[in-house]
Amino acid sequence: MTPLWNTLWVAGGAAVLAGAMGWCFALAWLGASTGWRRLGLILAGATLALPPFLVANCWLEVSSGWRLTWGAEHSAVALLPLTAVVLGAMHWPIPALLAMGLWSRVERSTLEAMPGLHSWRVMREVLWPAAAGGWSAGVALCFSLAAANFAIPTLLQVRVLPESLWVRFNTQLDVGAAWAAGFPLVVMGVAVLALVRRRRFVWPALAAGAHGGVWRRALGSLWIPASAGSLLVLALSLGFPLGRLLGSGPTWTELIPAVRAGASAAWTSASVAMAVAVGLLTLSLAAVGSGHRLTPLRWLAWLWFLTPGILTSCLWVPILARPAARAFSDSTAVYWWVLGARYAALVWSLVLAASDRVDPAGSDALRVGGAGRIRAWGLSTWPQMRGLSLAGAYTVYLLVLWDVETVILILPPGLETLSVRVFNLLHYGHAGQVNALCVVLLGLALLPLGIWTVGRSWLGRWAGLAMGAVMLAGCAEEETGGRRVSLESRWFSQAEIIGSRGVAPGQFNKPRSLVCDREDNLYVADVTGRIQKFDPQGRFVLQWQMPQTDLGKPKGMGLDPDGRVLVIEPHYMRVNHFDGEGHLLAQWGKKGTNSGSFILPRAVVVNSRGEYFLSEYTVVDRVQRFSPIRFGSNGTPEELPRFETAWGEPGMERGRFNRAEGLGIGPDDAVYVADSCNHRIQVFDRDGGFLREHGSAGSAPGQFSYPYDIRVDAHGNQFICEFGNSRITILDAQDRVIEVIGGPGATPGRFSNPWSIAMDSRGNLYVADSQNHRVQKLIRRAGVAIRPVTRYNRPG
Repeated sequence: MTPLWNTLWVAGGAAVLAGAMGWCFALAWLGASTGWRRLGLILAGATLALPPFLVANCWLEVSSGWRLTWGAEHSAVALLPLTAVVLGAMHWPIPALLAMGLWSRVERSTLEAMPGLHSWRVMREVLWPAAAGGWSAGVALCFSLAAANFAIPTLLQVRVLPESLWVRFNTQLDVGAAWAAGFPLVVMGVAVLALVRRRRFVWPALAAGAHGGVWRRALGSLWIPASAGSLLVLALSLGFPLGRLLGSGPTWTELIPAVRAGASAAWTSASVAMAVAVGLLTLSLAAVGSGHRLTPLRWLAWLWFLTPGILTSCLWVPILARPAARAFSDSTAVYWWVLGARYAALVWSLVLAASDRVDPAGSDALRVGGAGRIRAWGLSTWPQMRGLSLAGAYTVYLLVLWDVETVILILPPGLETLSVRVFNLLHYGHAGQVNALCVVLLGLALLPLGIWTVGRSWLGRWAGLAMGAVMLAGCAEEETGGRRVSLESRWFSQAEIIGSRGVAPGQFNKPRSLVCDREDNLYVADVTGRIQKFDPQGRFVLQWQMPQTDLGKPKGMGLDPDGRVLVIEPHYMRVNHFDGEGHLLAQWGKKGTNSGSFILPRAVVVNSRGEYFLSEYTVVDRVQRFSPIRFGSNGTPEELPRFETAWGEPGMERGRFNRAEGLGIGPDDAVYVADSCNHRIQVFDRDGGFLREHGSAGSAPGQFSYPYDIRVDAHGNQFICEFGNSRITILDAQDRVIEVIGGPGATPGRFSNPWSIAMDSRGNLYVADSQNHRVQKLIRRAGVAIRPVTRYNRPG
């Protein structure tokens, strides 16, 4: 099936399921007492407010065995129903709330005026006519939101249109092609707007209309199954994900390390969400207060909201890449603009609805009594608007907090949000780490409610926090200019920039893996699926495209004993040997959890004996050792590597791993493992015997935040690439910190989520500066003693 048909299938199933679940819940709510109605509104709101990553994570855990058994190709089709169920369970409160609002306006006298109304007649003659318009509009909105959803299908590896657009854009960086392919999604948004434009929407009232007892008698035998069904709905959509979150041991064992490693991302998320919510509320109040309804502009804002975030994100990329926009795109201001534009329609419409409900008599009386316009607004108008207006601001706060697709392509350097970090971790299958960060996200979600509880000066406090965010995080670094700058470093004298964002030769899109050959040529793999070669001066030489990229892009590079380039394809579970011209010479590996097979291999290194060490993660977290490969005189492999030994399993204890992302080989053939989600380095002998470990979660010297790669020089000095702290840490052979280089930023010598490092024979260090879409070369300082890099010995 094509991505478009998959999208229609998933969105249609999710909409039907959300409509049925919402109708069932609304029926049960209608017959409940006032207290239970209030609780029902809270639970419906909580379901709608759950982080999508939390919901996706629990279903990923449930389906992990199926996906492993089926394989990626079969899973992409077999998991379509599950994706529809997950999206339906996330969105059912929308049609439910719309139906509940309309039904709460049905007066008791209406029921009494129609004697004999009972059970199905009530449904047919009262409830359906009253709510059909609002409920069907809610179902249509669910369809549009499910069709535009990017995170859930992508994480479940279901090929829908938003996921396909993301992969295509990452590969080609072609905005026109992305929008041409995504045009059906825009049409869906237009159709939904046309459908709901003339519908009447009412917020559910607890005490208005007939009370619960009257409705229970009218519904008769329908109310009990509706109540049972609503409990099942809540158990599936709310109880199940929260239960797995709170009942999972790794959630709590990994919480403190995750908080320490993700503190900066959490601060960025909270400050940006507060700033966007308060800013939109202020602008909406000003627009409504001016008396101009600006209806066409508001409907355009709604269309922008219904357009998939991945499409709007594509549109911003070339605009923000212009030199004139550099200072703006490298600061949190880009978040305010992009996210404010995406979610403006929500706050604006709710503030307008709140304004329509205002009784002007109070304000007029105050004006007659001598009060000024602002005082009359504050004493009479604002108290009537406050509830709905603040609900809109809080909704936007949550949506910004969870947002991934709108910002994933335009992250400012060093300003990664917590939701993007969770998405990246979840994309690579780290349930415990994701659960821990979801606890942090839920805490941030409750922050405004806590401020509200503390005092009624909630809006003022929010504004103060937002202003603090502006002052502390809103200013971009000063751009130093040039592609080479001096470094204040004991080891390196200069930082030189290689490449920029793009798909042309010599350009990159999120470079992720590096290796230097024996002639100090540099090879770079990025998410376009290309391998590019540069000479020692950083000049582009040639490139080749990996033949298969549908399931995923290459990640992990090395050199074999004869200097051939090794490229790992994690999603194809194999290792490739290329010559320096990009010709494929050998390929080995197969999928499986048994010894000698692979589940998402990530890194490869070769020791002085010519033995291969590969790390893996997800279902297995281990390191495997293989024998050398033997090539004949004609350059063809005569004997592929054979499995020799393996060690490690998922966990936090010594000898266990939580995403063994990077590998390094010491001068004594010790194997160094960048145990990224445990925020440490572990060292083993070649047989897997544990030698030592160092590091913990944090940003202080000697602490790490997601160490993704490690290189060890001939003296045993360790060079560690930290994805989370956006820096390079250098330690000596005794694990003592020598210095820390860089930090978050876009200027030369600073990094944004560096993913991989490589060292040449002169001791120069190359860094895959992924989110800055470039490679940085740190040039070794003259006078620093280095030994020649140990060459591989030919086995036998």
